[in-house]
Amino acid sequence: MKHNKKRNTAFLYECLVKELTKCVLREDKQRQKLIKDILKEYFYSGSILKTELNIYKMLLENQTIPEKHFSKLLTESRVDFQSLDRKLVFNKQTSLIDRINKQLGTDVYSNFIPNYKNLATVGLFFQNSNLNASKRIMLEENLIKILEKKSTNGDSMQHIDNLTYKTFVNRFNETYDKTLRAEQKELLTNYIVSFSDNGVGLKSYLNEEIGRLKNAVNTVIVESANSGNIENFKKVSQKLDNYTQTPINQQIIEEIFYIQDLIAEVSRNVN
Repeated sequence: MKHNKKRNTAFLYECLVKELTKCVLREDKQRQKLIKDILKEYFYSGSILKTELNIYKMLLENQTIPEKHFSKLLTESRVDFQSLDRKLVFNKQTSLIDRINKQLGTDVYSNFIPNYKNLATVGLFFQNSNLNASKRIMLEENLIKILEKKSTNGDSMQHIDNLTYKTFVNRFNETYDKTLRAEQKELLTNYIVSFSDNGVGLKSYLNEEIGRLKNAVNTVIVESANSGNIENFKKVSQKLDNYTQTPINQQIIEEIFYIQDLIAEVSRNVN
């Protein structure tokens, strides 16, 4: 079964978010604004693509519906998907793809999306309602396995094949080698490697790094003379405490990345 990723609304959205993250890291404000404008234009609340994206998310991010209702969830999700104006969805996707190609470049589609295989499975399930019975059953079984993993593991790290892993590592090294702080490169390197060792090394690294950041934040709280800053850093400290009780996911990695940047900037200003 062939998956057309450019007709997968969730894939397009994830590519844009990844590209936006890269622009933030590079401090490319002009490109940041361009991507934000595109996201606002095509994924505002109530838009047809936002509505379709939410249907994808209902499957990919579900952690609350009991297993006995998984089959019904798939059926109802497909009904919701098909009930959308498919011609309007297609036209909006075409317009979005055209904007990406002309204003951002086709490299956006090459951004590393950790849950791409799940996105593709959901896309195939939604987009191929005319498949024969055996293929429909296979897709539904694959989706139920995804739902079961989400239900038991939350946002656990997804495995990727060796070729995808090596390709991304090489691209990462070429892109960020000279633009990131040492601790940020170490964080992202451990995050990348986590896809090949089920997150074991990343968890060990984060135990130490979160401790380091917590100590640095507490030092700032003690030494800061600005009460406004104290309150903000207390919130950062609380967030770091919460990380030790939360399954590791992409959002946590991104937040720690920015906290690293914050601590480095504060330390530089103090010195």
